[in-house]
Parts: sequence; C-alpha cells; structure tokens
Amino acid sequence: MEREKILKQFDTEVERITACTVLDKIKQIEHSGQAQMTNFFDPLQQRIADRVLHHFKDVKQIVWGGYEGAERARLLLFPAVLQLTVADVPLAFLAAAAPAQASALSHRDWLGSLLSLGLKREKVGDILVTGSSSAQVVVHPELLNYLLTNWQQAAKYRLEVREITAAELTPTTGRVREIKASVASLRLDAVASAGFGLSRSKLTPAIRAGLVKLNWQSVKSASAAVKEGDVIAVSGRGRVEVAQILGQSKKGRIQLLLKKHL
Repeated sequence: MEREKILKQFDTEVERITACTVLDKIKQIEHSGQAQMTNFFDPLQQRIADRVLHHFKDVKQIVWGGYEGAERARLLLFPAVLQLTVADVPLAFLAAAAPAQASALSHRDWLGSLLSLGLKREKVGDILVTGSSSAQVVVHPELLNYLLTNWQQAAKYRLEVREITAAELTPTTGRVREIKASVASLRLDAVASAGFGLSRSKLTPAIRAGLVKLNWQSVKSASAAVKEGDVIAVSGRGRVEVAQILGQSKKGRIQLLLKKHL
C-alpha cells in the first residue's frame, strides 16, 4: 500500500508522525534487510505501529520495555525471515536512591529530574517508583554512562545511582479503585471530573494548559469526546480508564464504570 494512503488513516499530527517513523523504519528494512529499532513508544504509539504493520506481512515486530506489562516499550522491527527475541531489544536499567529521610518522591519528581538533564522523553522507558525515596528506570543503553555520572539529584535530594539488570526490576501491579459515576455527557471535562474528583472549573484551565491527556495525547478541548476504553491522565494525579459505559439512568444521565489507577 502506498505511503500516503496509509497516512490518511490517521487524524492527528502526533499519529501521523508516529506512522511516518514506522514507515521510515520499514523502508530501511526493505533496503538493508536488517532489523531496525524505535525509541520508546507509549501505548497509543504502539497501537499506531500495529495499524501500520498490518499492511506489511513480511515485517515482524517485538515490543519490549524490559518486563512483562511495561507501559512504554521499544519496537524491534525486522524481516519475517529472521528469528529474533526480546533479548535483541537494547535496553539499560538503573536504580536510584535518595537519602532515607527524603520525603516521598513521586513519579513526576523522578521524571522531572531526568528531563532536567536534557533527556528527551522518548529515550526513557518506564519509571518504577520502588519506595518513598527510590526508583528504577529503563533507558536507551547509549544514556547509561551519562546518567551514571550526571544523574545526581531528584527534587532537592542527592541520589546514588547504579546500573542493575532486568532481573532486578521490581514492577508492581499497582492498585486500582473502581468508581461508578454518572455524567450528563461523554465530554472530557465531565468524565475527568467524575474520575478524579475535581470540579470542572478546576479541570478546564488544566485542559487548556495541556496538563490533561486523552489516550496519551494532550487535548486542549474540554468538550473532546470520550468513549469506552479511553484513558484520561491528569498531570500529577495518575490516570483513569473508562472501563465500561453502563447505559442511561431514568433521568437520562450516562452511567459509567471507571478504573482509577492509584
């Protein structure tokens, strides 16, 4: 299928950029016959890659972020004639610890400390918060030595950073709280308000500021439509999944089952 016909399947600029990245990798595979790697993709980008690869039966992929269930992962694209495994996906792993007396450091604190070093988000995989003052992170191998030398602080706390192996990662399942809610409409602000317990008057400025993401994309319209299966994230407050649309109440309100990831 022609490149432009594939790209027409995607609506937003972010989707088309991701699709172009995958198409470029496929072109390199066709020319060289060699496997190609992407940066870390979030779940939305992974779904876009799946849609693109559907048109290329002679290209396979391995999606791996260092452990089963990783949210962010690198894609190893390769000719179908090759036999590759997750061991062929280049990743590096670090553990960082602040002093024991440090106040609880959040995922946002750890990510902020990495990005403050000039790293691009696509070079960093999952960040596993393993305690109030410790975390593990998956990164590009090319960043390993730089981070061992320069990743020295998170928030106001000094860090001790060391390399670890994939076997030492300690991902947690995480707690999920189910929320049954009713909304007047499936607008982003209405559903997010129900899921996060925030007033729509507080959410609207956050949405306009790009602090609210729908399926891992910043959405600046409070009236954006939400559907079953969508994931809403508010910066610093986690994320909510629209697990099920249960129907309408007698008063015409839409009944939802939401899952709040704690």
